[in-house]
Amino acid sequence: MARFVARRLVSLIAVLFAISVITFAIFNIIPNGDPAYRLAGRTPTPGQLDAIRRTWGFDKPVTVQYARMMEQVFTGKIVSYTNQTNVVDEIKQGFPRTLSLALGAALIWLFFAIVLGLYTAVKAGRFADRFLTVLALIGISMPVFWIGALMSYYLGFKAGIFPNGG
Repeated sequence: MARFVARRLVSLIAVLFAISVITFAIFNIIPNGDPAYRLAGRTPTPGQLDAIRRTWGFDKPVTVQYARMMEQVFTGKIVSYTNQTNVVDEIKQGFPRTLSLALGAALIWLFFAIVLGLYTAVKAGRFADRFLTVLALIGISMPVFWIGALMSYYLGFKAGIFPNGG
């Protein structure tokens, strides 16, 4: 049993490490190569870029940048690039709204799951049962971001029911 727990813990740590490296790469390495350009605005001067690189440590090797970011994450001192606020404070501030949205969505999901489950139990083997089973399978199999993008397109752009940014 202890061996199983140890293996699970090692695999969990490996996954968390991989996620942190991928996240670091997405935000610091991949888009445009130098994050100082994204922080400096549209027309940065070389002096502004150098100051940003020194302040954020972008003038150091990538491994040092990653180590510094992880130090900030574990100490709770990580700061957003865009608005210079503490990320932990932002998470704490948004947590009540996130929790209420998650609970509301769970209650709506539960209501429709029970209603449609009862309906398909009554119509077992018929077209409605098969159709709702396929629809549920598609809904579970599709990534959430893809469903969100489709709903934004059809309900926002096409139908005009919801606003689209701006």
